[in-house]
Amino acid sequence: MQLFSKSKLILIIIFLIALCFRLFGLNWDQGQHLHPDERFLTMVASDIKLPKNIFEYFDTASSPLNPYNYSNYQFFVYGTFPLFLTKVISSLFNQDNYQFVHLWGRGLSALFDSFNVFLLFFLARKVFPKKSKLVFLPSLFYAFCVLPLQLSHFFAVDTFLTTFVLATFTAMAYGLFPLAAFFFGLALSCKISTLYFLPIIIFFLFRYFLKTKNLFQILSTIFICLPITFFTFRFFQPYNFVGFFKLNPQFIDNFKTLKTFSDPSASFPPSVQWLSKIPLLFSLQNIVLWGLGLPLSVLFLLSLLKTKFSKLPYLITFSAIWILLLYFYQGSQFAHTMRYFLPIYPFLCLTIGYLSAKLNFKILAVFLIFHIFGAVCFLSIYFRPHSRIQASTWIYQNIPQSSVITSEYWDDALPLPLPGYNFIYPNETLAFYDPESPSKWQKINQSLALSDYLIMSSNRLWGSIPLASQQYPQTSKFYQDLFSEKLNFKKVIEINSYPGLFLPFFKKCYYLGPTNYPGIKNLWFAVDQNCFYPGIYFRDDTAEEAFTVYDHPKILIFRRI
Repeated sequence: MQLFSKSKLILIIIFLIALCFRLFGLNWDQGQHLHPDERFLTMVASDIKLPKNIFEYFDTASSPLNPYNYSNYQFFVYGTFPLFLTKVISSLFNQDNYQFVHLWGRGLSALFDSFNVFLLFFLARKVFPKKSKLVFLPSLFYAFCVLPLQLSHFFAVDTFLTTFVLATFTAMAYGLFPLAAFFFGLALSCKISTLYFLPIIIFFLFRYFLKTKNLFQILSTIFICLPITFFTFRFFQPYNFVGFFKLNPQFIDNFKTLKTFSDPSASFPPSVQWLSKIPLLFSLQNIVLWGLGLPLSVLFLLSLLKTKFSKLPYLITFSAIWILLLYFYQGSQFAHTMRYFLPIYPFLCLTIGYLSAKLNFKILAVFLIFHIFGAVCFLSIYFRPHSRIQASTWIYQNIPQSSVITSEYWDDALPLPLPGYNFIYPNETLAFYDPESPSKWQKINQSLALSDYLIMSSNRLWGSIPLASQQYPQTSKFYQDLFSEKLNFKKVIEINSYPGLFLPFFKKCYYLGPTNYPGIKNLWFAVDQNCFYPGIYFRDDTAEEAFTVYDHPKILIFRRI
């Protein structure tokens, strides 16, 4: 009894640490709404209204909770469970408005992701030897993983989805199939792509059949679980239907439209970055270097070298199958953004925790310390003001009001509206994402001739377009000439917010890691004497675009010479 109480206390401590890391810097953009997907969900959550009764709730055509019943949200493909939960809870505090509702969404995202600490512990108890002191290892690994830390700071559906997928797996591990069916329905209500998890459910059912040798018991389990999943999904995602079973045609059309965004031939700005990326390889690079981190990735490799695969517990085998299934499916798609892989991160931590438990304890401790260090370095981006807010302050204080500045189409324009500054700069929008044509460059050249400053609020364009030079030959050359200072503009300041350590006594910033400046060879080391927060930082310029452009983008400002 004493051992259990001690274990429970340790688990609660890990959970609280994980939650604190995820809640730290929750208002990281100081109310500026700098995450575009989150901004959209915030607008929806602000506008929709709670229904008067259960009958109105299920009335797709008239429910005030249905985004499709608002003219601004005719395209809506998100799961509604996280949206509805955030709306209900924020309404209790009268904060379901644009100013506050996203903070409630972020808080719930952090809370749900922290629940994975408990779920991983319950799974570890199933696979680790009894009374093993390392049963907390998977929970510790997950508590300090960078990608879950980052996505927990966003009001989106990915963290909710991951928790319910893991909860489904955990319930099945304990033979609680009706509960697993309920969790699977909730997962579907977060994101319809949860259907990819179906093969793992089938493996569990097949194993259950081999164990019981009772076909009737298996069929009755399926007969009970299927309605539970359907009714859960039907309840929390009601507006995907126009009848009790009939799917909403608008929902189907929206998903067909969404699919075209991932078409390599489509002129959709966020898709440009994928034109130059190698499927599977780029996904692996992002998982190893940024999402999971080098310490855990190296530990995983060392553990694999000493593993006897024939003796793996079935839960670790199923976990590995899910990891490989989602990795190869999502990684082979044209658009393979990092957040699509979040559902495998708890399973990676479970697998690495189990495999590495046989290594020397001192070696494990060293890797864990470096893993925690990586999380602390990443968390530093929420310690300082958002880089776009830093840049906006600099613009207001250093660029004359009469100056004409630029913004790049499809990226957030600077300066942001800040308290104490009430003037507006003349602005020229540069449509670099447009297909190459003489008319495109006629307009851009006219805008450049009028501009005193070029302001790039992230690497969204200059980090992707030059790598797709076949589609954008002239635009690629423009960026290469700009960064090589062959045009009439010179860089006057770079404002970034890399993961690292703020060390004010250094007086300078020391940057480690490659850059991806167009036309300039990758430099793995740099020193900046004019940075705002001196210290040692790790450049993540070559990471996937979405990893940096929301919460810690690099801002570059060029002045006409």
